[in-house]
Amino acid sequence: MKPLLYVLLLLPMLTSAQATIDTLHWSATRRLELADFRSPTQPGLGGSEFYYQIGYEVRPTSLWSEPAVDAYCLMFRNLSWISETAKDQRTLAYNQVLFDLVEIHARQMKAKLIALRVDRHFKQEAKQIEYLTNSELGSEVNRFRGETGGGDDVQALQHWQKQVAQRLYDTPDMVTVYHSSKVGFGIFLGGGGALPTGPLAETLTPPGGMTVGLDIAFRRTTLLLHTTQYAARLTQAFTHQNQSWENGMHVKPTLLEIGLGHFIYDSPHSRLIPFVGYRLLDLAPRDRNDERYKGFSLINHAPVVGLIFDFKLGDNAKKPDLTQESFWFVRTKLSFSPVQIASPFTGGLLNLQIGLGGFGRIRKVSYKPERTLIPLPARTL
Repeated sequence: MKPLLYVLLLLPMLTSAQATIDTLHWSATRRLELADFRSPTQPGLGGSEFYYQIGYEVRPTSLWSEPAVDAYCLMFRNLSWISETAKDQRTLAYNQVLFDLVEIHARQMKAKLIALRVDRHFKQEAKQIEYLTNSELGSEVNRFRGETGGGDDVQALQHWQKQVAQRLYDTPDMVTVYHSSKVGFGIFLGGGGALPTGPLAETLTPPGGMTVGLDIAFRRTTLLLHTTQYAARLTQAFTHQNQSWENGMHVKPTLLEIGLGHFIYDSPHSRLIPFVGYRLLDLAPRDRNDERYKGFSLINHAPVVGLIFDFKLGDNAKKPDLTQESFWFVRTKLSFSPVQIASPFTGGLLNLQIGLGGFGRIRKVSYKPERTLIPLPARTL
């Protein structure tokens, strides 16, 4: 068998030749089989050849939490082989002990990476840990080969079997676990219109315009900050604070809604959010440069109630291996607020808005230690 260095030297050649890399990740329940050694037997060579690799990956989660660290241990099936004269349980057990030994060092490397401080030196220190781990692994693999005579010394091989099985139990697998943050953020952009009710229906044409909003969620409660810019026309004159708003005047109603909503229904495909809050109506002439309307402004404060239905786009089933939880949605928002200013500018506004938005929760990461129990074969090799 050759050291890991040989594998690293072979990889560029395999890539340039566009060869398919066939790998098998280590598993406690799926043990090695003779069929996993898929490389043609080398002429004139006996025994077996096992090629392996350990490595790691770091996935960022957010600016406020630690990155997710994962380590892996794998076998190159397309490079590993067993000669025809060595296809027996002893050779298979020998290579399985070697694979288990590699997994132990991969776990130790992951534990060291988790303990690293995340700063500007993290990448350099992580590479150093990977290099030292491979060096220590290479030394122990050579010792294992030497003490077992390449698997020929059955008694020594059985001793290593027991020793490695115990070390697998004593070196727990630090399983990466993602936790969805309590805080989520969403944006919303769309258009819609308002239906005046009461005397206001005879005073103002139905406004239409664009809306933009921000959602800030904490668990199942969300703060809604939505603003809408409408365009409309007065169909009746009225007076407010010594200002005469004329019939036929083109106006710009601006609505600012601040509300608290609660997710009473939230599934992978849709969610329903009733809300209550505060509404600010700012009515101004569309043409502010018109000398007739200089200084015209009408501001009205009122409560608002409403209902939001979000239809989620795509497959939004929770995936435990993702570093964030997000989705796009099509939103339908219906709200109502009273208007009490000056007769005949009284009544209410029924607002309907439809648009596209996105929502996401940042995920945090932790690690759960899981011990591995490897049953030893009942019969001798």
